[in-house]
Amino acid sequence: MRKCRYCRVEIPKAKESTGYQKAGYCNVECMADYGHAKALDKIEKAKRVELRQVQAKKSATRKDKREFNRKDTAWQHKQCKTVFNRMRVLEERLWFKKRDLEPECISCGKKNMDWCCGHFKTVGAQSNLRYDRMNTYLQCNRYCNLGLSGNIAGNKTTRGYRAGLLERFGHDVGRRVIDYCESHTEAYKWDWLEMEEWRKTWSARIREIEKLL
Repeated sequence: MRKCRYCRVEIPKAKESTGYQKAGYCNVECMADYGHAKALDKIEKAKRVELRQVQAKKSATRKDKREFNRKDTAWQHKQCKTVFNRMRVLEERLWFKKRDLEPECISCGKKNMDWCCGHFKTVGAQSNLRYDRMNTYLQCNRYCNLGLSGNIAGNKTTRGYRAGLLERFGHDVGRRVIDYCESHTEAYKWDWLEMEEWRKTWSARIREIEKLL
């Protein structure tokens, strides 16, 4: 005895089978419901196919965008800035820790501040030194870095970046740092592949220092 294709109830044999029984259904309602279910299934399959296509397109678009960004110098600088600045803040804190000193701002000498990576020669003035350790030291962010544009020369209450270098490293070493930064004015040709490699090295350095602090 056959079973209904939709509800799986057994279909009794009849001398003259109706149309729906010949088609494999126990009644007209089951035949209609089965057809409706098949139609919904088709719609759902079509939706799934469409969704997969949209997702594949988005994935391809994201991949294309990543590849475009990788080769874009401005995008690379944005990524490098975040990683380099964090590394330099950590390196500076480690420098003070090894000497059993409390970290202080290179420009104002204050301690326990909102630390950042302060540039002696600004990125706008000498962009070639933006990722140079000789040009970057621990600085308070809000007051000296942002409020006084790096506080290079100092004011009535602060010594300034230049004097801070001499005070921190001594006259001879401090003078060498200043001369290095002031003499290295050549333009630098940025290469996105090189910048990616830098970030890998800096990230590894960050992990290394974090274990020591």
